Amino acid sequence: MTDNLWIWLTALSALELLVLLIALAVGLRSIQGSLERINVHASKILWGVRAIERETDGLRGGLPQLRATLTDVVAGAGVIAERLDSADRHLAGAAEALSGPRG
Repeated sequence: MTDNLWIWLTALSALELLVLLIALAVGLRSIQGSLERINVHASKILWGVRAIERETDGLRGGLPQLRATLTDVVAGAGVIAERLDSADRHLAGAAEALSGPRG
């Protein structure tokens, strides 16, 4: 190979490297823009989560008592359901007795 050919090959290789670096820079800039937009949305979400944590922080102390109270309410509702079922059966019997014989 001649020296002139080596110079052309070197110049072409340098040009290819420059094109590659420019394409890489354009791609990275595009990715950076996308990541910045994601960061904006993520920071808004984080701000909302922190606001919710601040607003609900006072509930932490009362949750065990609330759970116990609701457990008692469920148990009481079960007793009420049993008594209403019993009253329904008694009323059905009374209604049948009051309606008299069918004929």
